[in-house]
Amino acid sequence: MIVRFINRQIELNYLEEIASSPRAELVVVYGRRRVGKTRLLLEFLKRRGGLYFYIPNGGKGTVLRSLSQVVEANFYSGFTFREFDEFLRYLSRWFTEHRGGVVVLDEFQNLSILKGAVSLLQKSWDEEYSRIGAKLILAGSSVGMIERVSLRGDAPLYGRKTGVVELEPLHPAYLAQWFPRLEHAKLVELYGVFGGTPAYLELVNPSRSVEDNVKRLILDKRGPLYREPEFLLMEEVRTPARYVDILGAISQGKITLSEISDYTGISRENVTTYLATLISMRLVAKESTPTKKASRYTLTDPFFEFWFRFVLPNRPLLEHDLQNQVWEKIKQEYNAYLGRVFERIASLHIASKIRKGELVIHPDYLGAWWDKDVEIDIVALSTREGKAVLFEAKWSTLTQKEARRILESLIQKATKLPTHQNTYGLVAKDVYQKEKLLHEGFIVYTLSDIFNPNQSV
Repeated sequence: MIVRFINRQIELNYLEEIASSPRAELVVVYGRRRVGKTRLLLEFLKRRGGLYFYIPNGGKGTVLRSLSQVVEANFYSGFTFREFDEFLRYLSRWFTEHRGGVVVLDEFQNLSILKGAVSLLQKSWDEEYSRIGAKLILAGSSVGMIERVSLRGDAPLYGRKTGVVELEPLHPAYLAQWFPRLEHAKLVELYGVFGGTPAYLELVNPSRSVEDNVKRLILDKRGPLYREPEFLLMEEVRTPARYVDILGAISQGKITLSEISDYTGISRENVTTYLATLISMRLVAKESTPTKKASRYTLTDPFFEFWFRFVLPNRPLLEHDLQNQVWEKIKQEYNAYLGRVFERIASLHIASKIRKGELVIHPDYLGAWWDKDVEIDIVALSTREGKAVLFEAKWSTLTQKEARRILESLIQKATKLPTHQNTYGLVAKDVYQKEKLLHEGFIVYTLSDIFNPNQSV
């Protein structure tokens, strides 16, 4: 297992600013489980100092014992808070004695299990902590619960937070730092299976093939990720089977509301409700273009897309330990699947270039473009400026002839866009003599650009 702490500099810098602030700060840090929240917060506290409390998913006694163990040395062996308000009073004293000190409550959504705990925390913040410059970080991994407790308009802590950090999976470019000895194409394959979730990447053995890692970690019924998506859904929703059906439908290419409803047998009205929940969990994205009213839905995480496309339909075989046979089936579609993964990577790379000002446009739309018989992989469109930057992404190494043919087709497609100034580009594994295209004003990105170890994202 490779344990890494990579990137997260933006988040660390933000938390450092919060800790240095002269005012009281109540910050919510959240994201899907295993995305690295605890690692980030412990790294921050290692640099800054402070108290870290973990809130277990248990009853009153379990929670109070967990909180007490952190401060036991300040009292006596076996010390235990008898009530939650005793713990809150302890924090008040600690904040007073440690001006500017930071306290982290991890998995704080579990406090909702204790009757009145969240309201007591709210009261303590209003009446005490906010008046003594406290720095309180509330972190959690149940996205829906976090929103209900702290982010929605009717949430108990709504209006009190001074900052929100939603921690996302790692950008694919950072896999080059995680696995510095692997070829760039292998990094795409790993990202296509495990995504950017640190806890999944830590399980990967880079000295073994992608195939071996997939079989060992995902296809083997004893593997740690064999049932991972099911466990996540069971933690988040009441009827996980319905969500499994919908995610499975999307992974099989059913991407419109009607297609998902027909495939699953769930009414359109109910599908809409389930999709809204999946979107709030950051597992599904709703896409539409400025000229196309109809929306389509995609899975946001490569690991979940891989699992629902290749693992779920083959569970009967995998339960009989037929991993090798299932992998042979996967191989028939794997390259086409990686093509779509590469489009995602290309889109993220282009967004990074725009964000850093290396690609100059102020887009109000960035994503795939489709309208009638026209589909373009990536379009960054500025309707105000009447300009666009258009890309096709190809999971292959292109000759000059192939690259020019793709660009000519892209220029023709662009006539359907409401723009008068366009720039055209390619994203591919590699392009022979790409300098010629660059000299002519085209933009060309290859794997060496995407996984450049010296670039920031």
